Amino acid sequence: NHSLFWKNLAPASKEGGKLEAGPLKDTIERDFGSLENLKKELNAKTAAVQGSGWGWLGWNQATKKLEVVTTANQDPL
Repeated sequence: NHSLFWKNLAPASKEGGKLEAGPLKDTIERDFGSLENLKKELNAKTAAVQGSGWGWLGWNQATKKLEVVTTANQDPL
């Protein structure tokens, strides 16, 4: 999990944190209303994790929607 986390970080000077137009942006806006709403949900769910854990944005194949889920400690999805 840590390796994945660090590899996906980019400074703002390298366009880090910017959501480009395309399928991911469209799906985030469809499922959460906006990127800001996604961030709020991710922050709320991860803040509720007691101790260490991870917050994930994943695709639910059954509902065909993006979902925010959490895992405790180092448990895999």
